[in-house]
Amino acid sequence: MKITYLHNDEINFVRWDNCINTSFNGNIFAYSWYLNILCDNWCGLIMGDYKYVMPLLHNTFMKKEIITTQILGNKLGVYTNELLTEEIVNQFFDAIPSDYSYVKTCLNKYNKISTCNFEIKNQKIFEMDLMQSYFLISQKYSNDFQKDIQTAKSNKITVVNGLSPNDLINLSLKKGSSSKPTLNKKSISQLRMIIAFAVRYNLGEIYGAYTAENNLCAAAFFIKSKNKIYLLFSTEDKNCELSRAMMLLIDRFIENHCEKNLTLNLDNLVAKNTKIFFHGVGATEYKLKTVKRNNLPLMYKLFLK
Repeated sequence: MKITYLHNDEINFVRWDNCINTSFNGNIFAYSWYLNILCDNWCGLIMGDYKYVMPLLHNTFMKKEIITTQILGNKLGVYTNELLTEEIVNQFFDAIPSDYSYVKTCLNKYNKISTCNFEIKNQKIFEMDLMQSYFLISQKYSNDFQKDIQTAKSNKITVVNGLSPNDLINLSLKKGSSSKPTLNKKSISQLRMIIAFAVRYNLGEIYGAYTAENNLCAAAFFIKSKNKIYLLFSTEDKNCELSRAMMLLIDRFIENHCEKNLTLNLDNLVAKNTKIFFHGVGATEYKLKTVKRNNLPLMYKLFLK
């Protein structure tokens, strides 16, 4: 089948979203509403009658046309409910117009690629299955993680669901706070729009953790679709590491969503040592592919790697 490149105003969003909705590897990041927030002029590659689709986040860098990743949407690639082979993924990347001197995108975990025209690197992600009971899931917690939860409880940390977007953002902007991912002014605006849409359509939740003095010390925004939940953004104040509030927040979220056909992605957890945390909570490591082509002139490569 032929692969067609379409500009944003040429894409049928209804057919596009139907493809994502029925795809075995569909995720929240590929829906048209989400892409519209990340990039006004995103474009797409389409095979067949929207049987296979691949979003491309268009941008301009020093008057050069480029395809880039976005910090709030970095698991894209090819989507379909048909057979998805490595050969088909290669064909999609080979179909990216040569006008784009720079291409960089991170694929979802079901995309395999080997094309020699691009630089390919592995990126680790961590996910956990929530189908089991909370008792069985918590039995897999490491001793250190269980101690962290008990420390938070002894510090009288309380966790609530339904935190306002302003409280989440304001905590991240507080002096001494840490966040993941780190957002600039534009990304903060995008996050606000994503939260507004997600909360309106019951696709997202904001959890917050409070100290015994009723001060917000940790917060996290989770977004879901197609049996997948992503920790899209998390933040904590400078004292949170000692109180272990974020650990209790994650534990409460797991407890509230267990025994459901859900997979929780925890990549954007703010923590000093995420590897220890992921091991402690029983998450499984997977590898994604980050794909890049940089044909920019040398002087441009100094600014865009």
